[in-house]
Amino acid sequence: MNEKEQAAFVQAYMHNVGDAPSDYVAQFVARYESGEDMPYCEHYTSIVDALGMWRYATRYQMEALKND
Repeated sequence: MNEKEQAAFVQAYMHNVGDAPSDYVAQFVARYESGEDMPYCEHYTSIVDALGMWRYATRYQMEALKND
């Protein structure tokens, strides 16, 4: 995920989940995407679940665009 995608994810997270501060989410995603082994925290599950949904949705959209 590039920086632009990360920023879009943070915005989507804040508008739809918003369980953690936006600066925390941005730092978490950047560290997670770099492969850093993230320690569990109170927001971990919320952010990782949202990342999973984000990835699924973007893959689905890319497949839909290919099929059109």
